[in-house]
Amino acid sequence: MTVWSDCNAKQAFGIAKCNFDQETKPHRLNLDVGDAVIILKETTHWYYGYRQKAKETRGIFPKSYIHLCEYNIVNGEFCIQRTDIVEEITKVLLEWGGIAKDYFLSTNPSFPKIRRKMNELNNNRAALISGNLPLDEVRKVKLQATNQIDTGNKLLGLDMVVRDESGNILDTNAICTTELYEQHVHAIQRIDKANRLSTERGTTRTLNKFSHNILLHVNAFVCKFQEDSDLLFTLFDGETHKPISENYVVKWSRTGIARDIEQIDNNRVLFTDLSKSDLGIAKMYLVCYAIRIGAMEFKESTDGKRTSMSIANSMLNASSRKASQLSVSSSGSSGSTGEYIIRRPFGVACKDLTPIISKAEDFRGNLDLPFIMCDKDTLDGTLRKLISNKDIGKIDSKMAVTIEVLRGDIKQIKEDFPRLVHTNVPVARKMGFPEVILPGDVRNDLYLTICSGEFARIAKTSEKNVEVSVCVANDQGYLIPGVLSIGAGHPPIDEYKSVVYYHDDKPKWQETFKIHVPIEDFKQCHLRFVLKHRSSNEQKDRTEKPFGLAYVRLMQANGTTIPQGQHILAVYKIDHKKYDKTVANSYMELPATVAELQGTRPSTSGLSLLPKDQLSIGVNLCSTKLTQSVSLLGLLNWSAHKETLEQSLTALSTVPGEEVVKFLQDILDALFNILVENDQPEKYDQLVFMSIIHLIETVSDLKYQHFLTVLDVYINESFSFTLAYTKLMDVLQKNISDAITPKEKSVDGNTHEESAEVRRLYKTTRYLHYVMKFVIRSRVLYAEMNCNTDYVDFATRLQELLRMFIDMIGCPSNLLKSEGALLKNLHIIATDLMQVFDQVRLSVSIVEILEKFPPRRLTQSKMGCIKDFVDTKLFTLPKCRAILLPVFCKHIRDHLESKEEGDSKTDIWQQEKNLSKAAKVLGQKKSQLHTCDTTANKKIAECINIMNNILKLLFRSDVGSTHNDVRDIMIILLRTVMKAARVLDRDTGLVGRFFAIMLGILQRMDAQHYEYLVKDLHQRDELKDFVIEILLVFEELVSPHLKEVFPRDWMDMIMHQNTVILGALKNLSVVITDYFLCPFERQIWSNFFQCSIAFLVQSPLQLNDFNDNKRQIVFARYRDIRKDTATEIRKMWFQLGQHKPKFIPQLVEPILEMSMIPEKELRQETIPIFFDMMQCEYYSSRLEQESYGDTKFNNAHHKGNFSDFKTAMIEKLDILIGAGKGDAEYKQLFETIMMQRCAAHNTLNVDGTAFVEMVTRLMEKLLEYRFIIQDESKENRMACTFSLLQFYSEVDLKEMYIRYVYKLCALHMEFENYTEAAFTLKLHTELLRWTDTALSLQLRSFRHPNCVTHRQLKEALYFEIMEYFDKGKQWECAIDMCRVLARQYEEETYDYLKLAELLKMMAMFFEKIIKELRHNSEYFRVCFYGRGFPRLLQNRVYIFRGKEYERHSDFCARMLVQHPQAELMQTLEAPGEDITNSDGQYIQVNKVEPIMDQSYNKFNDKIVNNEIVKYFAANNVQKFQFSRPFRDSSGGGGGNMDDVRNLWLERTELLTRFPLPGILRWFPVIETNTFKISPLERAVEIMKDTNRDIRQLVILHRSDDKLHINPLSMKLSGIVDPAVMGGFAKYEEAFLTEEYLEQNPDDRDLVEELKELIANQIPLLDIAIGIHRQRAPDSLRAMQEHLEDCFSEMQQHVELRYGCRACDLKSVRDTVVMRRTNSILPTLFDGSNINRHSETSMGSSDSGLSKSTFLPRPQTSSIKTTLASFSFNTRPSLGHSPSTKSSKTKDKTPAKRRSMKKDREALSLPSSQWYTPPLSTITSTPEKEINTSIASLGSVSNSSLSGPKTPDPHVLTEELTPKRPLRSEKEKERRLSRPASIATPTASIKNFPDTRSLSESSNRNSVETTDSTSEEDIQPPPLPAKARDSTDFSSLSQNMDWTPNGYAMLGTLSSTSTSSMSTTSTLTKTSITNTTYEYLEATNFTLVDGSKPRPPTPPPKPSRHSKHIP
Repeated sequence: MTVWSDCNAKQAFGIAKCNFDQETKPHRLNLDVGDAVIILKETTHWYYGYRQKAKETRGIFPKSYIHLCEYNIVNGEFCIQRTDIVEEITKVLLEWGGIAKDYFLSTNPSFPKIRRKMNELNNNRAALISGNLPLDEVRKVKLQATNQIDTGNKLLGLDMVVRDESGNILDTNAICTTELYEQHVHAIQRIDKANRLSTERGTTRTLNKFSHNILLHVNAFVCKFQEDSDLLFTLFDGETHKPISENYVVKWSRTGIARDIEQIDNNRVLFTDLSKSDLGIAKMYLVCYAIRIGAMEFKESTDGKRTSMSIANSMLNASSRKASQLSVSSSGSSGSTGEYIIRRPFGVACKDLTPIISKAEDFRGNLDLPFIMCDKDTLDGTLRKLISNKDIGKIDSKMAVTIEVLRGDIKQIKEDFPRLVHTNVPVARKMGFPEVILPGDVRNDLYLTICSGEFARIAKTSEKNVEVSVCVANDQGYLIPGVLSIGAGHPPIDEYKSVVYYHDDKPKWQETFKIHVPIEDFKQCHLRFVLKHRSSNEQKDRTEKPFGLAYVRLMQANGTTIPQGQHILAVYKIDHKKYDKTVANSYMELPATVAELQGTRPSTSGLSLLPKDQLSIGVNLCSTKLTQSVSLLGLLNWSAHKETLEQSLTALSTVPGEEVVKFLQDILDALFNILVENDQPEKYDQLVFMSIIHLIETVSDLKYQHFLTVLDVYINESFSFTLAYTKLMDVLQKNISDAITPKEKSVDGNTHEESAEVRRLYKTTRYLHYVMKFVIRSRVLYAEMNCNTDYVDFATRLQELLRMFIDMIGCPSNLLKSEGALLKNLHIIATDLMQVFDQVRLSVSIVEILEKFPPRRLTQSKMGCIKDFVDTKLFTLPKCRAILLPVFCKHIRDHLESKEEGDSKTDIWQQEKNLSKAAKVLGQKKSQLHTCDTTANKKIAECINIMNNILKLLFRSDVGSTHNDVRDIMIILLRTVMKAARVLDRDTGLVGRFFAIMLGILQRMDAQHYEYLVKDLHQRDELKDFVIEILLVFEELVSPHLKEVFPRDWMDMIMHQNTVILGALKNLSVVITDYFLCPFERQIWSNFFQCSIAFLVQSPLQLNDFNDNKRQIVFARYRDIRKDTATEIRKMWFQLGQHKPKFIPQLVEPILEMSMIPEKELRQETIPIFFDMMQCEYYSSRLEQESYGDTKFNNAHHKGNFSDFKTAMIEKLDILIGAGKGDAEYKQLFETIMMQRCAAHNTLNVDGTAFVEMVTRLMEKLLEYRFIIQDESKENRMACTFSLLQFYSEVDLKEMYIRYVYKLCALHMEFENYTEAAFTLKLHTELLRWTDTALSLQLRSFRHPNCVTHRQLKEALYFEIMEYFDKGKQWECAIDMCRVLARQYEEETYDYLKLAELLKMMAMFFEKIIKELRHNSEYFRVCFYGRGFPRLLQNRVYIFRGKEYERHSDFCARMLVQHPQAELMQTLEAPGEDITNSDGQYIQVNKVEPIMDQSYNKFNDKIVNNEIVKYFAANNVQKFQFSRPFRDSSGGGGGNMDDVRNLWLERTELLTRFPLPGILRWFPVIETNTFKISPLERAVEIMKDTNRDIRQLVILHRSDDKLHINPLSMKLSGIVDPAVMGGFAKYEEAFLTEEYLEQNPDDRDLVEELKELIANQIPLLDIAIGIHRQRAPDSLRAMQEHLEDCFSEMQQHVELRYGCRACDLKSVRDTVVMRRTNSILPTLFDGSNINRHSETSMGSSDSGLSKSTFLPRPQTSSIKTTLASFSFNTRPSLGHSPSTKSSKTKDKTPAKRRSMKKDREALSLPSSQWYTPPLSTITSTPEKEINTSIASLGSVSNSSLSGPKTPDPHVLTEELTPKRPLRSEKEKERRLSRPASIATPTASIKNFPDTRSLSESSNRNSVETTDSTSEEDIQPPPLPAKARDSTDFSSLSQNMDWTPNGYAMLGTLSSTSTSSMSTTSTLTKTSITNTTYEYLEATNFTLVDGSKPRPPTPPPKPSRHSKHIP
């Protein structure tokens, strides 16, 4: 049985390292790689637990799949335990990831930078997690990562992170406010630096600025090797041509690797002690001298090759190991090895280090040093050649090295870079002193350079091969071993051997090596130089003996060392026969240098002078114990030469500073010995004292100031003179006394020039602090030795000394310099005096010194002194601080409030304010006005620094109690700081520091401090001013309207500020309640509420707006302080008591804004305040003189309403919700809380409940408005605005109502809805009266600010409305407005001039109605189904008013653009709940026809211009209708569904809430009524419309003789000779039979009406044909005859059956209703083809859909029209479907069919809109010249312009029957072969959604179904040729665009024969009947003039199913 046990706490968390998926097995927990799992139990091989992301699912999983991790629990969640920096990187990457995605999607230019930073951070994180980095690399990577984070946050605008120098995040709660501010400033500087130097590597700590080092790693040497070599590397000064550092020696073997085993792959050296000046050398080189170790001659090896260090270490065999041990001393001499070895020059390599030192990071990796061989030149000469880059030829050898510049001392470098500088790396020191010589750094190095020599030939024919051997010998001449060094990396040697130059009597070696002789042996030692000739013959060389000798002593007779510089040594010849080797020092008796010879030629046994020979050497001594100064040596040995003591003391001032600082300790020891031990104090004490002062002065010099550390170390550790303090104090007192003693005055009363005593006192006080250090150290040593027995005497003397300082300050003599020096050093003296003097007494003395200074004297020095004192240990003691701090604070306050020194007190802020104003006027930054800081700025900065330091110190925990200190600062400085913070310009960098100080003071204040402050201010009657002032400061600090004090990304600083302000507000609330409630101070209470609410609603406190990471940080560090603030505000509100009404409605907006903060608890705290406000106003007194309290006893005086609160609430809700505040949760919570309160209240339960309901409804509308106002759908935006407009109208809030009137008007103007804008503005006029009453503020209009009375504003608005109506072409509405204004001008104001202008305007409007082109917009029914729409649209039906010329397809496209998520429904069926309740969006659109209002029946049976009537048909309409066809076989027809008796209509009438057009372009449908129209009723409607059209044509032609005849021709052809639908004969067959009446006896009236309509048509046709006869040109005579023949037959038939009827038009035959003199119809229709249409065919549409009469001009985008459509296009236009063959098509002959087919093909042209660009005429070879133009007049809903395609056609087409296949050729022939029919409808009309289709397959539910359809194109009968050729094609193309007075511009037609023709473009206008017709045969069509240019052949016709959209 498996035993489960609880797992170990350390094993409770893990990460899945592999997928685990075993769902089929029980109890398994599926895991994916990376899932975090919590382990609850374990067994041998399994764990039991759950995934962290899915805690509810638990199961088992294998142990082997889990990697256990150490963890932390943060906020209840398990987190992997990692270092802080790794956790930070992880969070940063998560936070940046989302932002980077947004940047990528928006193509933000910063995206590449962020991506690069994220990649680098990811790499840094991986490196840190790996654990493979050494400590120094971890620090480096950490700093790199933090730099990337900080710069990335800056780039993304995220919060700045405050860090320490190591990159760790600071604990902001552990530092004071001022320090936090400084850390933010430092962070900005750090980020800016990181941005400037992105590749700069940070260091781990502050480096020693005086120490610089260069680490050299020799990697390889590529050259031909035959012998071993020594490589000597050194740093070289190219300017002085001298080496800087010691050599580093690499012993290179002939095999190409190091000879020394320890140097193999470890050729490193550290060049140290380099100063800043060394690195600043103009040209510093790394030089390598290569010295060959071997024979004299260079032997070419047969196997010589280029080798390098890369050769395998295995080549180091035993012999090479042996050779590697050879030292320089053994090389070249017949040592124990017996080898013939000479050091010969090989070559030189060098590299300029100057660019590497200045920018080391650019030179990572190997550097190549070019190497050249010496040939016959010296090493030095070769180097000069290489540096000058002259005559060096091709360089094919080189060295590879790596160089790193490291800063800091050696100890620091070894800690920071342990991998680079390990313990066995040799160190090559600088051949000189470093910048700082510490006491422990004992050095005694002598660097000797063998410069050159001159040697005469002695018994030799050739020049010598000279070798110099150097050794150190003692005074007995014996060699001292191991004191020579050729360089670092090489062990010490006994003897140095120079390089040998072949046959050179004047060799120039320039070889430098180090001699390190112990100091105790230095005096007895000398250098011995032995000269030897080296032969090139090995055997001969073995017999060679030294030929000369030279020497030099290291110490001179006067005790100084050998001087620096060059020395020329005398060379003595060695006579080996006479030379006694047993007397090793025999040469010591001879002069050493040429200078010592003085012309003599000394000699001794075996040694004789070689007069022509000499040896030149250079000496460089680096010793901290030996000197080359005689004066200094005399002082150091003063006890041996007391007689010259005075001279030595005096001469000390002439000793160079370099020597003084080297022997500082020794000189000080000597001086203090003299001071203590001399027998003549009067003589020597002052001299010694001034010598000590001189010594301190030298060390304090800028050049040597780094030696001050040496002086400090000496005082603290090496000084040991216990009695020195008494003498020093005596001399000090004497110097002060001498200086302050009054001096004699000159005769003129002026004092003499500055006396020696005053100058001496200045020197004394300037370095007084070091003098006092010596005094105190001496006293401390004395007290330790004597148990401090005489402390009282010492204290008394010290007090006297301090008193003398005070007297010195009070001295009237001119001691300003000394006083300033005293102030500068006083803090150091006081710190040291703490060791030996009572601290309280010392503090009192310091205060006395500061107070002793007269006002405005040495103010700057005093402030500097105070600043220094704050940092002293004395100031950290509470008892001392209690004495010092008040004085310091007073000085700071006086300094801030004073002007320049010597001026009286005034405001120093004025200078800053004036400067800021000047900057703003000039448009410059203040820093540009003054290049340096102003004096005021300096003062302010000085005071700020002091206050910063004080507050930092008081925040520390090791300074004792600070309660009283905070009290002192608060009382003295707080108000001054507040004033500064408010007055200073926020553009300065100082204002933030002042605010930080103010917050720092407030941070330290507790309740008791406020009591102190209040008590202090109350006594001075300044409490009220203070409270108001501090509240204003707080409000300005958090105000979003002022420039922020702290940048927005300073999150820590801002949150800290808010925490401090909250604490201050809590304390201030107590003060306000205690002191300003009784008596009541309204201003203070008002300021408190404004301040606290502004504080609460500031954006940095809105945690809900933050991302998760920032929210967690804020919660962890500062918590959410909003609830505390709200509680405080609520408490203060209820503290007001009877004074509450005074703050209503003033506080409604701020408290409302506060309550909208998205925090539930806060809302619950604040919403009840509103109910309390309602009560307060309700119960307040309506009498102003009564208080709130009086109403409690006098109920009659109750106000009894809360109207002010209500109004304010509504207005402020609108503002705040519009600004983005509040949400649905707030609305619900508000309603719940307020309803509960109101319901429980006896009085407010009714009014209050109604108010809450109203406010809730308002919030709902405002939230909806806020959501939709940003929507792309203008309809939604307008609808929301309208909804609010209605609401404010209901609640009678005029101001808000008018505001939204203008918002809606602005929306309309944005989209050029001029008509709607005018109707909207009318709403404002309805609130105004025609009186001169002054306007209230609520009724004012920002558009007309100068209008002050009702009449003025109403008149101005009327003119603005009329302008909009004019632009919207609603001239009838404008005329109505004119009438109202005219009545006012005529009857009220009697302003006839205005009346005259107004009547002119009216006349213009009347004229525009008749003359200007105006299109009536179409109307569409739109249904919005689904819950995905905004609430105001969901499942609702609207009627939309379309744009001008907007067709159904365009409207649908526009709706889909506005609702991109919506789907367009294809049927008109009402959807089910699956759609209405879904989350999707579905739109149903279909066209509807307006129903003219019954009030306009006055136009019936009157001859009225169509332009007048058609306006009323489509405007001011509230009812609309649309119809759908359906089949009902019960009507008869033998079951034939195409029979006219089976064609029914389903008609739907809709009623909108408001008439259209109105203030919106759409309104909701409030009522729907659906009914059926029978076939007979439909026939009656069609006949009525046809008769009305004929009547209108007759009227038009009678009124205008110039109208073109073509429309009349087409109309008559379609009725008299119907070719397609059979005319009314179909109706006769269907309805006018006895059989029909028997079956439908109820239809008798309709049958009679139909008969009457048919009969009435005959007289109309008679008149029309008569007019046609009069107007028709000769070219139409044949057509006229054909019409008359057909009409004669029709007339006989009708009159025979229905009788003869008369027409009323006959009586007005000669009457002119309107004469149109400017009509352009004749020119438009000239030369066009004429189509014949069957006007009364069965295909006619529902005539009841449009009651408009025939138009004088076409209106080109209305589908419902009064005329048939004449479109020469085989493809139907909108609403058409093709017809199938008729029952009578068999009568056609084949020849006839072929002829019709050709004609149809000739007419097959694409349709186009009238407003498309003109199309070029298409012609073929003409036979006849006939110009014809075809047009159709009527209402223009489905107009199309048919014509040939041009190369760039702009044709708007719409495929309405996309599913119908193309008709076959056979089908076309069958269809076209039918004979003309009078009443036969087309047998098949497929998929005809937009008309009453007769086909069985017609879809009655199609969305496109409307009440009007276009007719198919019909060809006219044969026409004769036109007699005259008057068509101007050039003008035609120019006039294709519509003009306001123009009809459709129609193109010309040309035809080659009777069987081919083409048209340019034809504008078709669909009749209200909108019937579908067939084409008729057309012959003898007009031809274009053959003389005209022939246009291009038209392209093939488009596919029936294609859509061509330009």
